[in-house]
Amino acid sequence: MRKTQAFTLIELLVVISLIAMMIGILLPAMQLARDQGYELVCRSNLRQYGIAQTVYLGDNDDYYPDSRFALVSTEQPEHGYETFCRWHDPRYLPDGALWNYLKDVKTHLCPKFRSLAKTCGQNHPRHNPDIEIIPVYSYSMNAFLGSKEFASGSGVVRATEITRNKAEVFFFSEENMWLRPGCNWVLNDTSLWANGNDWFGTFHNAPRSDLNSGTANAVFADGHAQRVQSALKSSNPSENSEKEFGLFEKYGWPHRYPYKPAGN
Repeated sequence: MRKTQAFTLIELLVVISLIAMMIGILLPAMQLARDQGYELVCRSNLRQYGIAQTVYLGDNDDYYPDSRFALVSTEQPEHGYETFCRWHDPRYLPDGALWNYLKDVKTHLCPKFRSLAKTCGQNHPRHNPDIEIIPVYSYSMNAFLGSKEFASGSGVVRATEITRNKAEVFFFSEENMWLRPGCNWVLNDTSLWANGNDWFGTFHNAPRSDLNSGTANAVFADGHAQRVQSALKSSNPSENSEKEFGLFEKYGWPHRYPYKPAGN
């Protein structure tokens, strides 16, 4: 009778160890590939925003929408509503000025942001636990565009009023849903106030252990989309070399002439 040859315990342990090693090697690569895919989808979304910008301006005599109402018609759809929760409340879907130009719901949401919202969403300031975390949009408009109320009338309401190279003025970008050192505000509305309050997001190309160290995506006034890095590197005022005019987020200022604080 022929004897059946079986694996020894040592051989089984070796095989299991090799499988574990392969998984350990492949998982980070798979995570990286997935994150790169997320970023490409996100940038594609923003390119659609760039196209919507062109069409909207053409339909509205070159006037930008007010950034506060670009995606939603109101920040407070009911009395006492917590505006910081507007981005993750599907009861009130986007219905702002750009909505008719971007009706595909998926266009408004970065898949990486949607994934992170499952674990980080409840960490945003003033979160109302009664409002479920179901992200609806993840992009914010440059608040220097569409209004002259900001910074003592230094904003622009028409694209023709932009005097800086339009490839250097962002239209929409990403914000974090959580605070970080030096950042007092998060994605609580559809305006990115690049005056030292709001900052670009940092969750792309960042390890899970430090989501404050990555990059964001933005689409610009000329319609192109690209990866951007937040100028907020530190809450230390002496470490502000990447902040425009030593004060706020880059690519926000729409003018060729230098920014001057009110009263100067």
